[in-house]
Amino acid sequence: MKPAKKLAEWVALKHNGQLIRKTKKPYFEHLAAVAKWSKAAVTWGYEIGLCHDLLEDTATTQGELLEALISLGYLESEANFITSCVVELTDVFTAAAYPDLSKVERKKRESARLLTISPAAQTVKYADLIYNIDWMLKHDQKHAKKYLLKKQMLLAELTDGDEKLRGKALKAIHHALHHLKDH
Repeated sequence: MKPAKKLAEWVALKHNGQLIRKTKKPYFEHLAAVAKWSKAAVTWGYEIGLCHDLLEDTATTQGELLEALISLGYLESEANFITSCVVELTDVFTAAAYPDLSKVERKKRESARLLTISPAAQTVKYADLIYNIDWMLKHDQKHAKKYLLKKQMLLAELTDGDEKLRGKALKAIHHALHHLKDH
């Protein structure tokens, strides 16, 4: 079995029981979609996309991810790169880590932090946003416009990743805003 297939099974197990918010779909579907879009856009994008929420949404540690990647057949240099990008994509300004900051201030700092992440991590972030934009339209139209405008501002500055995928994310925002205007 190829390392990517083994990794997908491992990640699915780590997220076992988690559902996509406001749906009955396994959370792994989100990860698989982000991985698929990222695969063609950046080296190791599939793996980074699969793992992008692992440190944030499971009890998995950075060290455990690195060890798992190596044990699944990735070279140490590959495992280090994938793990590094996953760390970059993990929220730093959480309520638990910064309880004295307001949600608005945490989000503002997190957006500023994202501007400093590597081009590979930015590329996977574009794929994550594409998925989340579609989710917002289907499941949270009440907050969609505000979300879309914030992400449009973020993408105006988040420019170091794959330009094609970034363009797809911007197009998705434009389409979503137009859709909301018509409804």
